[in-house]
Amino acid sequence: MSATSDPQLQLVKISVFILSLSPLYEMLWYGLTGRFGAYPAWEIIGITGEASLVFLLLTLAVTPLRRWFGWNILLKLRRMLGLFAFFYASFHFAIYIWREDNFILSEFFNDAVKLPYITVGILAWLLLVPLALTARDKMMKTLGKGWKRLHSTIYAITFLTVLHYLLVRTWNPVDVLIYAAILTALLAYRFYYAKSVKEWSF
Repeated sequence: MSATSDPQLQLVKISVFILSLSPLYEMLWYGLTGRFGAYPAWEIIGITGEASLVFLLLTLAVTPLRRWFGWNILLKLRRMLGLFAFFYASFHFAIYIWREDNFILSEFFNDAVKLPYITVGILAWLLLVPLALTARDKMMKTLGKGWKRLHSTIYAITFLTVLHYLLVRTWNPVDVLIYAAILTALLAYRFYYAKSVKEWSF
């Protein structure tokens, strides 16, 4: 039976997909119940930005969790998790440009030059774009070993995303530091594994 016709796998994928929409459910609930504050656009920016970071970390966590617990099914979910990271990052980016610059790109680029947190954030998003565009199996075969090198940039992207979040949340960095600690643990595992088996593994 092929992976695409495995009903158990399909059920897991559908369940994970539905759960991955949780930030959208949260925003919808806030809108319907009037729980957004005086600046709903900024709350949406916050929700989508944090969601993107969470999905980046989940994507990086797939390999160690699979090796520790034998959860091979996670490999079938990694692409979806990564694409959700890109989806929420793009949503975050679009809402910011609309809220702050009315989709006037020249104004946005002025912000990117003047504001370090914008510079770091847009760099992270730009690096994420080619990963989303090459996520398909066909691209993996086409790029060969280059695909793995390209997708290894997710470490740099996640670091930049944490840094972006830290620059935004300087007034209350506690939750950012938790994400930074998770990223540090995941990177430490990767370096340990690479040293043990002489291979860097995404």
